[in-house]
Amino acid sequence: MHALTAPFHAYIQQTTGLEPVALPWNGPALPRYLKQSYEPHLVRLAGKVWVVAYLRQADPVPPLQLLKQLGQLLAGLAKPGPAGVCLVAEHLAPYLRRRLVELGQPFVVPGRQLFWPAIGSAETTQRPKRSRPRSVQTLGPIAQQLLISLLLRRLLPPVTISSAAGALGRTAASVSQAVKELEASGLITSEMKGRERFIGLAEEPVVVWSRARSYLRSPVRQRLRVPASELPAGITLRAGESALAALTELADPAEPAYAVASGQWPKTSAPRNIPTPDMGTCIVELWRYSPDPMSERGCVDPLSLALSLGNSKDERLQLAIDELMERIAW
Repeated sequence: MHALTAPFHAYIQQTTGLEPVALPWNGPALPRYLKQSYEPHLVRLAGKVWVVAYLRQADPVPPLQLLKQLGQLLAGLAKPGPAGVCLVAEHLAPYLRRRLVELGQPFVVPGRQLFWPAIGSAETTQRPKRSRPRSVQTLGPIAQQLLISLLLRRLLPPVTISSAAGALGRTAASVSQAVKELEASGLITSEMKGRERFIGLAEEPVVVWSRARSYLRSPVRQRLRVPASELPAGITLRAGESALAALTELADPAEPAYAVASGQWPKTSAPRNIPTPDMGTCIVELWRYSPDPMSERGCVDPLSLALSLGNSKDERLQLAIDELMERIAW
């Protein structure tokens, strides 16, 4: 039995009042390309027999090719053959759903959408229920990036999930998940207005920052020492002691430090990693999230900077971090 069988049967009953009856499959063995894409079953519904094709692949083929393959599932079945084929999937992209409606192809996304004209069903769409936020011990990189952007007012109200996603270079789905983490931690609130979810800090920024500290961690995934002459173009954002020196009275370090998202660091043809300080070397911090959206005056943001140096035992740095935090206009 396919994992979607029970949800499919329950959804059909819920939306149409009809009860699907499973029948034994009497078709021939499928060609490999069809077997990899679909799991066909026979179902009696509304006085007719149908092929219900459960989609195996997350990304189906283009609409017209999909229709052709669904039609091929009918080949070899005993006469009189089934009345047609209904596609069942856990998820279908909005464009594909629209095209299937235009083409008259029945499909079911259990719990969300049903299109099956032959059984008297019009197109029905249900908004999925938003799952309750689950508490976390440590915020994920996107949640931390979003929170810091809100604390430093890098995102100006009204802030929606879609506007935050655009500003941070993230997908709306990943920001939506980050919002759930932050809500579960009591750091932000959100509210649906129309088709958009609006978000904001739960309390004043300085209060939220104080409460958030236990959920936050250093943004630095890895530190590398490389020849400055081999630094890839575009990596100019000051970080570490270099940024702290630019933002406070701290003296410039012997080795400049720069930050870049770890995903932007070249996987091949990367600069040599130098084990000890040398003439012309610099430090590159590979971050868990992109430092660019929150940066200012050529430096990483002050909150991420404080987190990146928080474990340092150097008293000079700790004094400079205290000075940095006092300068933040909450």
